[in-house]
Amino acid sequence: MTAIRRNTLRTMLTAASGLALALAFAAPASAHAGLVGTDPEDGAVLDTAPASVSATFSENLDGPSTEIAVTGPDGAVIDAGDPVFEGDTFTQPMLYAEPGEYTVAYRVISEDGHRIDGAVSFTVAEIPNELSLNPVETETSSAAETTAASAPAETESTSEAAAAEEDSGNSAAVIAGALLVLLAVAIGIAVLLNRRRKAAE
Repeated sequence: MTAIRRNTLRTMLTAASGLALALAFAAPASAHAGLVGTDPEDGAVLDTAPASVSATFSENLDGPSTEIAVTGPDGAVIDAGDPVFEGDTFTQPMLYAEPGEYTVAYRVISEDGHRIDGAVSFTVAEIPNELSLNPVETETSSAAETTAASAPAETESTSEAAAAEEDSGNSAAVIAGALLVLLAVAIGIAVLLNRRRKAAE
């Protein structure tokens, strides 16, 4: 092997080693967390409002450092509860004021300290009563409330009827006692008159 070939080979090996080192150092720097997907998807149009919105990232999240805000069709912030963090995913509970577009804006921090800002927007046509900020009173609940309200009145009526029956029973006992007394007096008078009649004979 000539000196020129040896120098050329040495130069190529050095360049390859340098490139490998550069890629090795660049890989961690570029491997920041990123959004993998959301449920529902951004821009979705849904017939029924979902109970929650979730977002998954390429790295685990630092829950205490994450900020999430839910806004409704009028732009007002909705307090729908605290998000739940599980590894690389957060799940935000939802409540709704009216049909329309809702946005879940987030600022998450991954375990490597990288910050990701983003938002998920979707439109809902129908809101289940249990997810509504203004639930509609159903016939069942109205009937239950009416039954609960009438229960004390029924109890009071029952108590009054029992008291009336007790009063009637007491009156009957008094009358029966008076009749017994009158009967005893009548018997006594009859016996007395009978004795006098026999004495006169």
